[in-house]
Amino acid sequence: MSNWKVMKLSEVATIVGGGTPSSSKSEYFENGNIPWITPKDLSGYNKRYISKGERNITELGLKNSSAKLLPKNTVLLTSRAPIGYVAIASNEISTNQGFKSLVLNDGHIPEFFYYLLKNNVHILESRATGSTFKEISGQILKDTELSIPTPDIQQKIVDILSPLDDKIELNTQINQTLEQIAQALFKSWFVDFDPVRAKVQALSDGLSLEQAELAAMQAISGKTPEELTALSQAHPDRYAELAKTAKAFPCEIVEIDGVEVPKEWKQTTLSRICEMQNGYAFKSSEWTDTGIPVIKIGSIQSKILTVEGNGFVSEDNLSLRSNFVLNGGDIVIGLTGAYVGKVGRMPANKKAMLNQRVAKFLAKRINESETFYSFIYMNVIQEEFKNFVDFTAQGSAQPNISTKDILKYPLLLANNDVHLVFEKLLKKILDKSIFNSYQNEILSNSRDLLLPRLLDGENYE
Repeated sequence: MSNWKVMKLSEVATIVGGGTPSSSKSEYFENGNIPWITPKDLSGYNKRYISKGERNITELGLKNSSAKLLPKNTVLLTSRAPIGYVAIASNEISTNQGFKSLVLNDGHIPEFFYYLLKNNVHILESRATGSTFKEISGQILKDTELSIPTPDIQQKIVDILSPLDDKIELNTQINQTLEQIAQALFKSWFVDFDPVRAKVQALSDGLSLEQAELAAMQAISGKTPEELTALSQAHPDRYAELAKTAKAFPCEIVEIDGVEVPKEWKQTTLSRICEMQNGYAFKSSEWTDTGIPVIKIGSIQSKILTVEGNGFVSEDNLSLRSNFVLNGGDIVIGLTGAYVGKVGRMPANKKAMLNQRVAKFLAKRINESETFYSFIYMNVIQEEFKNFVDFTAQGSAQPNISTKDILKYPLLLANNDVHLVFEKLLKKILDKSIFNSYQNEILSNSRDLLLPRLLDGENYE
């Protein structure tokens, strides 16, 4: 490791703190154009680079506080509440006092120091002081010694690790796009009734039923009449499928209890399209160090469940308690406390057991080959559903909701032909997003395995 040297961070970077302009002076924040980052902005933030936070500050706010304008490629490090969030500034940026950031000396690679700090959070935490909450001071950070290689070795390490993070970030971006597509389709078909309204408008304009179907095809596909003609010639099978989808939508809007809905669609409840399974209350004696992982209520951190780190039970439970087994793609919901109404799906290619205070949705069938899975999922991730759960939840100490009450959630059910097409379209999107998350887990594990080895001086030549 002749290319490595134990150095103080102050030898490779200038350590810069941050500050907060007075919140009582609106002119310090209103219409500000200087990005201002707080530790909250990095909570759950998984990208390497950051360009802005929730709020900006003004030039006046910058001048009248201890906040500093940091150059592009500054390595941002939270120094308290908590210690160890790391990101790289992708442009000029400022922070609050919860940061001690590294403005690197010329030649040093910011991405390397991003990985170096993330790998040594435990060292920073051990050097923190404070009785109310731990904080690492600027001086202590300056004096912190780490093994740092020459810039060419820094770059070699980055060249190994960055492609993994590039792919993780690309998959994350793809999933965000897929979710936007899914949400747009759900809203268009089941909230705004765009295909139905397109037909209604065409018929009210005196056009023929055939022209009304064409209008619905435009609403569904977003294509112009000319583009649809081109589609019919280049891809007649896709055109025929689109025409069949348009035909499935009604041609009339009716009013039921003061609400406009497509004719013959039914106002019902979640119980019409699914059942629910409560989790199992495992005894303390049943928990083991290895085996099948258990999904607890705290596993619902995001829309993809956190399977690891929640404890295990014997794999015998897979057969003994098969009703409580979770497989890839299964949809679950929290029933109590801060997690009430939170929804997540099981990662791809995973199995786990369902614990108490969590329940899973069991989709009913549309026909022999298809269920309401995607329609259920899209309904239960809507803000309206979360509001319903929050309003319905009972309990003085903490909110609680039963599966019986969840199944009372009102929804609008279309005809089977519409739902079959919706499931076909959405299943592809939902399967792709869950596969991307599975791939990200593999990539993250590979990166986290490589990181300490590389920073110990291995495999960087």
